[in-house]
Amino acid sequence: MSEVLLSQLAHVELFSPKPEETVNWMKEVLGLEETTREGQSVYLRGWAEWLHSSLIVTEAPEPGIGRIGWRTYGPGDAEIIAKRLDGTEEEVGWVDDWTGHGATYQYRSPHGRHLHEVFWDVDLYQAPEDKFDPAMPNRPQKYVNRGAGARYLDHITFPSPNMKGDIDFYKQFGARHTAQTEVEPGFTVFSTLTCNGIRSTHDVAIVPDFSGMTGRAHHLAFRVDQRLDVERAAEAFIAAGTPIEFGPGVHGIDEITYLYVREPGGFRIEINAGGWVNTMPDWETRTYQAAGGNPGQSIYRNIEAPDGFYTAWPLPPEEAADKEQAAIRDEKVAAFSGQKASPEGFIDG
Repeated sequence: MSEVLLSQLAHVELFSPKPEETVNWMKEVLGLEETTREGQSVYLRGWAEWLHSSLIVTEAPEPGIGRIGWRTYGPGDAEIIAKRLDGTEEEVGWVDDWTGHGATYQYRSPHGRHLHEVFWDVDLYQAPEDKFDPAMPNRPQKYVNRGAGARYLDHITFPSPNMKGDIDFYKQFGARHTAQTEVEPGFTVFSTLTCNGIRSTHDVAIVPDFSGMTGRAHHLAFRVDQRLDVERAAEAFIAAGTPIEFGPGVHGIDEITYLYVREPGGFRIEINAGGWVNTMPDWETRTYQAAGGNPGQSIYRNIEAPDGFYTAWPLPPEEAADKEQAAIRDEKVAAFSGQKASPEGFIDG
């Protein structure tokens, strides 16, 4: 019997030490739409997203990620997950409702300790008259020609101190482990997962965490329609005074065209388009070898990400940060020269 309990990555909460600047950037430069404000949080969505919100910007002392929200595949699926995690260390519990959705079950991943929540009942966006597009009933509103014009939330990438353990945990809810990159057999440095059979690339990516911390995140990704739109986004970022951190380029594993920047609060944001379509329910994980060039960073294996690209938030204490950077240097040497990696430099994923 097949079992898929999750249908989509619904929202992510982004912590920002500069919430107003972050929100303004999300609207004017990334092109998101503001739905509502509540307390210390602002709720936003891509112009083509039907759900109430896909990004929740919450004021916090430093950048990071809070709640990662998933809509279930059907009514009753949240209860199935709750029963499966009852009495475990991963269980957090039920919340009657949040802004934008109804009864919600929360849990943490066993190793990365990221806070997830699942729900079925949702509030749908209702466009006001000036934004409604009667010619396109499949769209919740008219196209927004503003900034990068982000259409919808695509994926989240975060570190884990035990990649294999967390992957096995996510798989019990129906996620498929689609691909991974190794610097040598047994040393995995990147993995992708999708929660159902209709995703084109992935909704979660996991990288190793060398810091000794938990609950950290590397980036959030938003999707635009065409590969050319990524280049247009680059121009929008430059015009707004937002430096480009990495890209544009084409990732090798999922074949998406990518571009990375930092929003004003300091967190990394990706804009992407394209990618191959994987609808096979019996797909087996494909393993890529990083020796001679990292395929995750470039389909052409001819570029290397800048040093700052490996930063994840919250930032670790200085001693842990030094250890993490040393491990990353080991990884990069192994990946680009084919040398054997130091066991101290990797988490066995």
